[in-house]
Amino acid sequence: MTNNLPKISPAYQSKLTSAIISVSVFFLMYLILILTSLLMVFLLGYGAIQLLSIKVNYFTIFGAVGLFSIGVFVFIFLIRFIFRKNSYSTRHLIEVTRSHQPELFNMIDEIVKETKVQAPKKVFLSPEVNASVSYNSIFWSMFLPVKKNLTIGMGLINSTSAGELRTVLAHEFGHFSQRSMKVGGYVNQAEKIIFETVYNNKDYENFIIEFSGGNVFFKIFGLISVSFINAFQYILKSISNFLFKNHASLQREMEYHADAISTFITNPEEQISSLLRLELSDFALTYTLNFYIENNQKYLPKNIYRNQVSLMKIFSERNNHPYVNGLPQIDLEDLTRYNKSRIEIEDQWASHPDIAKRVERIKRNESQNTSRDHRPAGEIIKGYESICETLTSKYLTLLNIKNVGEVIDDKTFTALYLENNNYQHLISRFNGYYERHNPILENIEAIIPDSGLQHGYDLFSDKKVSLVYEKAGIEQDLQTLKYLVSQPKEIKTFRYNGTLHKAKEAGNIIPQLEKELTQVAAELHTNDKSIFQHYYHICTDKQRMDLIRQYKKMSAIDKEFDEFQESLNEFIGYLQFMTITLPFEEIRKHRAKLLKAEKPFKQKIRNLLENSAYKEFLTDEENNLLQQFVNTEYIYFNNDRYLQNEVDSVSLLIEKYQGLLTTYYLNTKQDLLNLQSDLDRAS
Repeated sequence: MTNNLPKISPAYQSKLTSAIISVSVFFLMYLILILTSLLMVFLLGYGAIQLLSIKVNYFTIFGAVGLFSIGVFVFIFLIRFIFRKNSYSTRHLIEVTRSHQPELFNMIDEIVKETKVQAPKKVFLSPEVNASVSYNSIFWSMFLPVKKNLTIGMGLINSTSAGELRTVLAHEFGHFSQRSMKVGGYVNQAEKIIFETVYNNKDYENFIIEFSGGNVFFKIFGLISVSFINAFQYILKSISNFLFKNHASLQREMEYHADAISTFITNPEEQISSLLRLELSDFALTYTLNFYIENNQKYLPKNIYRNQVSLMKIFSERNNHPYVNGLPQIDLEDLTRYNKSRIEIEDQWASHPDIAKRVERIKRNESQNTSRDHRPAGEIIKGYESICETLTSKYLTLLNIKNVGEVIDDKTFTALYLENNNYQHLISRFNGYYERHNPILENIEAIIPDSGLQHGYDLFSDKKVSLVYEKAGIEQDLQTLKYLVSQPKEIKTFRYNGTLHKAKEAGNIIPQLEKELTQVAAELHTNDKSIFQHYYHICTDKQRMDLIRQYKKMSAIDKEFDEFQESLNEFIGYLQFMTITLPFEEIRKHRAKLLKAEKPFKQKIRNLLENSAYKEFLTDEENNLLQQFVNTEYIYFNNDRYLQNEVDSVSLLIEKYQGLLTTYYLNTKQDLLNLQSDLDRAS
C-alpha cells in the first residue's frame, strides 16, 4: 500500500482557502437575505395587524393582505429552490457490479488500495467519452455525508488501452481523495440558488402579477414584491462572479493534483497518451452522432462505437497520426501545430487546465512507473459488444433519435460518411492548405503570362501550410489585443511570446502584428499565384479555360459573400428584440427601426437575385423565398401582439439565406479544388 501519495501544493491550498472564503461569503449573504425576508414578513405582518386594528373594512382587509403578501412572496422567492426536484436522470447509464464486471472491479480495487480512498458507492457505464466522480447533490447533501459514484464512458473505454484506462480511473480516484470536492457541493447549491433566483425567475414574477388579478391594490403590492425581488437578485448576481471564478481556479488545481496521484501510482506515458487522444476520440464520437442526427431518421446504428473507431482511423490518416498498439498516437505537437497564437490569457472560468499545461506537469510528476498494459480496454469489460449496443440505443433515445431508420453496418456508415464529407476528404489531398485558406486571385489574366513551370511538390508543403495558420494566429491575436484595448478593465495581464504584459500595453503590440500580417498575407498570395501557374502549365487548352473560369468565379463569390454576409449580420441585429419580453411601446420603437432597416436589406437581396454570381446557383424554391420577402410588406406586430406567421417567415428567410451564402461559397471552392485534384491525377 502506498504511504506517500503526492501532497496538495501551496497553490492548491491557496485556491482552496479562497474558494472556501467565497462560498462562505455567498452563503452568509444568502442567509442575511433570508433573515431580511423573514424580518419583512414579521414587520409587514405586524403592520397588517395594526391596519386591521384601526378599522376592518374592504380597503383595510385588502391593504393588510397586500402588505403581508410582500414579505411572503420575497421569502418564498429565496427558498423555493430547496423544493425543486433533481432533474438528473440515470436512464442513459448502465449500473455495473462486481459480479457483472469482475475484471473492471479488480482494477478499481487496486486503485482504491493504492490511493487509500473509500470505494465508490455505485459504478456506471455511460455512452460518452469521459470518466467522472459525482454524487447526488441535493440541498441536504451540504450537511449530510454522501458517497461518491464513479461513471466511466464507453466512448473512453473504446479508445484507450487497459493501461491508459487505469491512469484515467486513477485520476478520478485522485478526486475521491480530495476533501475539497465538498466545496464543489456547496458551489453546486449556490449555482442552483443563483439560477433559480436570478435566471429562472420570470415565471414566478409573472405568477405574482397574475395572482394580483385585476385589483388595483393587489397589483400595486405585487409590483412592490417584484421590486424587492429584483433588488435581491442584483445582490446575489453581484457576488456570483467572485464565487464561480474562485471555484474554477480551485478546480484547475484539483485537476493537477488528481493528475499527480494518477502519475504516481501508474506511469506518465500511458497517462499522457490517453489525455492527448481524448479530443480525437470525442471528435469521432460526436461526428458519428451528428451523422445520424443530420440524416433525419433515415439510418440507425447498431453499435456507434464501431463507427467511432472507423472515424478515428479516417481522422488519423488525414492528420498523419501513426497507429501504435492498435490506437492512434497523438503527440503534443499535433495539438499545437495549427495554433500559432502567441497570446496567452488565463481563462478564469475554465474548470480544467489546458491539456498542454497538464502534459507538461505530468512529465515532471513523481511516478512508480508501473508496467504498461497495451490490451484494448474493451477486453476487460465482460459482454463488451452487447453493452456497446445497449448504450447505443440509450444514447439515441437521449438524443431523441427514433428507432425508425434502416440499421446499417460499419462499412456502410464509413462509405456514407466519406460520401457526405467529400469536401474534408478533398482538403486533405492538399495537406490541409485550404482548410482555413481560400484560393482567391483577382485579375487572373495578369498572372497568365508568367505561368511557367512550378514545382508542385513544394506548393502544399508543411512550410506553406504553416503560413496559413500563422496568418490565422496573427489575426486572432490582433482581435484579442483590440478587445483588450477596448475593455482595459476586463483583464489585467496577458502573456505575449512568453513575456508578461499589462493589459494597457496591448495597443503597443498591434502595429508590429499588423506589419507581420501584411508580410505573411503577401507570402501566401505569392504561393497562390504559383499554384495557379503550376496548374495552368500542366493544363490542356480546354482545361486552361475551365481553370481560369473557376478562379474568376471563386474571386467573384468571395467578394460578394463578404458584402451579402455583412448586410445579413446588420439586419439580424434589428430582429433581436423579438426574442425578449418588452413593453409594447418598446416593441413599437424597435419595429420602426426594423422596417427602416428592411429597405437596404431588401435591395441587397435584389442585387443577389439579379446581378450576383450567386444567382446561377439558386434553386426555384430559394429564388421564390427571397423574391417573396422582397415583394411582401411585413409589419410583424399589430394590436399589441406579434403576427406569428410574419415572424416565422422572416426567421425562415434568415436561416435559408445564411445557408445558401455559405453552401454556395463552399461548393464553388470545392469545384475549383476538384479541378486541381483532377489535374494532379492526370499529370
